[in-house]
Amino acid sequence: MFMGVRTTRLIAFVVLTLVIAAFVIIFSKRSALAANQADGVYVAYMPIVPVRPEQKTGDLVITHMGLYQSVQNQYNDVTLVARKPALLRVFVNSVNLGGTSHTSFVTVDAYRDGQFVGSIISEPKPVPTLAIAGDIESTFNFNLPDDWLKGKITLIARIDGFDEIGEENENNNALESKFVFRDVPALDLTIVPIIYKDTVTGLTFQAAGHDPISQWLLSAFPISHINVTIHDQVTFTGDLRRGEEWERLLVELTNIWAREIGPESGHIYYGLVPNSNPNGGSWFTGGTSGLGWIGQRVSVGVDFGEGAATAAGHEIGHNFGRRHAPCGNPAGVDPHFPYPDGSIGVYGIDTSEETLLSPKTTHDMMSYCGPEWVSDYTYEGLLVDQSLRGKQSAANITGDGLLVTADLEAGEIVSYVTTVINQPFYDAGKKRSNFEIQLIGQNDVILGTYPAELYRAEELGVVADMLIAYIPMPVAREKISGMQFLNDGVSFTGILSLDKNQD
Repeated sequence: MFMGVRTTRLIAFVVLTLVIAAFVIIFSKRSALAANQADGVYVAYMPIVPVRPEQKTGDLVITHMGLYQSVQNQYNDVTLVARKPALLRVFVNSVNLGGTSHTSFVTVDAYRDGQFVGSIISEPKPVPTLAIAGDIESTFNFNLPDDWLKGKITLIARIDGFDEIGEENENNNALESKFVFRDVPALDLTIVPIIYKDTVTGLTFQAAGHDPISQWLLSAFPISHINVTIHDQVTFTGDLRRGEEWERLLVELTNIWAREIGPESGHIYYGLVPNSNPNGGSWFTGGTSGLGWIGQRVSVGVDFGEGAATAAGHEIGHNFGRRHAPCGNPAGVDPHFPYPDGSIGVYGIDTSEETLLSPKTTHDMMSYCGPEWVSDYTYEGLLVDQSLRGKQSAANITGDGLLVTADLEAGEIVSYVTTVINQPFYDAGKKRSNFEIQLIGQNDVILGTYPAELYRAEELGVVADMLIAYIPMPVAREKISGMQFLNDGVSFTGILSLDKNQD
């Protein structure tokens, strides 16, 4: 067998030698012929170099697309709001590259009703081994065009669109996802600048008359637009270090709101209390910093500068019907809040700054812990309330009527205000609580019974209760001798005067 191998090698050597000799003879003859050509044309024969197929070095895989407007879970279940800025995160992994790093780009194409809408492309960047939700730099991120943010849209993301990288599987370089955007009414917000005359220091803190809160609300809340109005200044004299004084301020602002807007409106009134004066003094050192009705759209809070926005978000969250999240030992905790320690539960993004907010360190704005953002649970609750009440200004009942707001303590009315108004109200005949108000005529004749709504505000041991009732006037005012509040059909106030405010 050994001799056979040597013989084979010898034959191969002889054949190779003959081939080389033949090549040299042929090349020499052609060179001589070329030298005798008059037209100076030379013919050159290049050696054949075989092209090796590109080595397959691994695989690039698009695993997920997440669309964030404020907060989003891994299933893209959080409702998307039409025309609200949105950040698309495309998760791409590099698999089995054996230490090789690839740089590539992602293209996103948009389709609506089967028609091409547009395309956006990322800057090239290294593809990570594993893109994760907790690292915004590990994903390919896109601010989507405004005209994509409505109705239904299909997005197709592709990595390595020019097929520059050899892969074991090219079929997983693209991913398709469908998204639906919901129309939500704009938020009407009136900021009421408060001139605060502090009875403890004797200092007057002038109202700034500015808007430090709407940008944060736009980023965190499920809304795409805010109509902001700066109200005329309102003066309050007292000591806001005391909880009952916050209640008094809230009631005063509520009466202004009720006269100007009406209880069934979706319009927010937010009283902004200054904390500094031109001399550099301040009054707030801790404790209650705001108060807002749960389910009724009036609230007040301190202007902390940068902290004013999150404080306002908390109180306005109450106005949207949200109760406290369980962190910081607040009273009135929402028993259905799904996450321990008041966490936001899933990742959030402040799209105004492209800041990633981790559920490990960020707390729901309805808690007493910071830093604050909004959980998906709170976000969906805010959206439901704004969808129902955001456009609620027209109504079924119009004409002259009587608006009554009453301040309660320990179940007793301590003050009330009656105001004759000529505004529309929404379904004033619908009973939504155990409380009612009755109009009493001459000889104690009952002229009519109407629903009264109970609202509560609760912060750091401060508890305020208020009844609001609207009475469409059934007869001439001179025929009405008084009114009374009922709880489960039983009067708990006796007959009250109709003609003047009681305090």
